[in-house]
Amino acid sequence: MEQFDVCVVGHVVRDINLVGGLRQVPTPGGTAYYSTRVYRALGLRCAVVTRVAREDEDVLLGSLRAAGIQVFNSPSATSSTFHNDYAADNPDIRTQSVDSLAEPIRVEDVPPIRARVFHIGPLSHNDVDLEVIGHCAARADILAVDAQGWTRKVTDHRIVPSLRAGTDEVLPGVDVLQADDQEMAAFSGEPSVHEGLLEIRRRGVAEVIVTKASRGSMVAFGDQVTEIEALPPREVVDTTGCGDTYLAAYMSRRRDCDDPLECGRFAAVAASLNIESQGPFQGRLADVWTRRSEADVSETLRSHRRAG
Repeated sequence: MEQFDVCVVGHVVRDINLVGGLRQVPTPGGTAYYSTRVYRALGLRCAVVTRVAREDEDVLLGSLRAAGIQVFNSPSATSSTFHNDYAADNPDIRTQSVDSLAEPIRVEDVPPIRARVFHIGPLSHNDVDLEVIGHCAARADILAVDAQGWTRKVTDHRIVPSLRAGTDEVLPGVDVLQADDQEMAAFSGEPSVHEGLLEIRRRGVAEVIVTKASRGSMVAFGDQVTEIEALPPREVVDTTGCGDTYLAAYMSRRRDCDDPLECGRFAAVAASLNIESQGPFQGRLADVWTRRSEADVSETLRSHRRAG
């Protein structure tokens, strides 16, 4: 059975972004695209399981293959196309609409491979069948899920809040779950992010992450919930895919580190670097460690000033 460091499961989509009123050239996007590019940039052997239309393979999957990523595509009648409109005065705010959706990824679409990490990234309810969770968990050492798609569905080309039925049954097979603060409130049923994290822990997930864009992140494990500060980027160029970058960097570090807080701090640095360039993560592992060291030095200096 072929072995990978990581395998990402989800739809690679066509993203049409509107930033500050300016329409950008359509690009590949989605969790499966952005996360896999991070894993590869950090030096891991990667695979992606997806469904795009055969006529879109070169446009949507070509850059993944060129980067040395193994792509397993089960052709769909159509590919998913998303419109993302980012507010000019606040890149944390985004509205979305959907032109088309690819067919769901099923157990039979997952090839007979093993991976140290399986990373499941649905964008809406019907992207990935829930049976895929258990199937991949049996082939992985660590299973991560981005819960975004479990908190929303597509109705009349609009994305509307909606909880995916049946997710509680598969949660005990999930090792790491990520959501943003609004998604966590919807998924957990708790008004407080802190309580939401603990609620998902009680449902059987070992580590739960909430990303809050420029306001940082939170990680829950055991009975502990810890805040992790965001690292301000040197320049804000493109925030698309930063949540995907965070989880991919977290899981990359998690492969050989048992400290969730260390993994979260590493992920925060990678997400900050992502914001400084257009498109998917452009850095390397050495860039993350260099920026992490610089951030540690800055924090030490600030601490000395406060103490003095």
